[in-house]
Amino acid sequence: MGIFNSRKTEDTTRQSRSVSDTKFSSSSMDKSALKRATRTRMVWCIITSLLLLISVIFLILVEIGNTSKSGVLPQIYFIKLNLSHVFPTTIPNSNLLNSIAQTLGLHDFYQVGLWNYCEGYLAQGVTDCTKPKALYWFDPVSIISNQLVSGASGMFISHDTADSMLTLWQSPFQLKSTPYSTSLR
Repeated sequence: MGIFNSRKTEDTTRQSRSVSDTKFSSSSMDKSALKRATRTRMVWCIITSLLLLISVIFLILVEIGNTSKSGVLPQIYFIKLNLSHVFPTTIPNSNLLNSIAQTLGLHDFYQVGLWNYCEGYLAQGVTDCTKPKALYWFDPVSIISNQLVSGASGMFISHDTADSMLTLWQSPFQLKSTPYSTSLR
């Protein structure tokens, strides 16, 4: 039994020597392949790091954009509603109607940001921005109707009269119902 054991140890030492010899002999080829692979990985790591840095810079600009009415910040926005030509030019006297809408308080454009909205005129730029607010959502219908009603009430009549006139103007388009006509007969 001793003969077989000594033979096994000789075989394992020969195998380990041959394996170690092949490691050292092929290491020159592996070093060049390893260098090429490492260079490629390094280039891709640098490219992705630069792209990540650029995206972080853009995210910061989106966060602070449209929060004030001076400088570059008003030029960074999500949506811009251009209402300078509310009435199309195919309608007769569209320029007069558009100027009346502007006189009543309708601004030429509204820019919606992440935290608020800004409004302004094409010739003047951004004239006013609302106060930044968390969880802000833009409701263009209420903003535009409030500005038109407040503009009309400030120029000609009181705010209560303007609201009642707006209700009278809308009443032919709404269904009439009284609180007492709900009985089922």
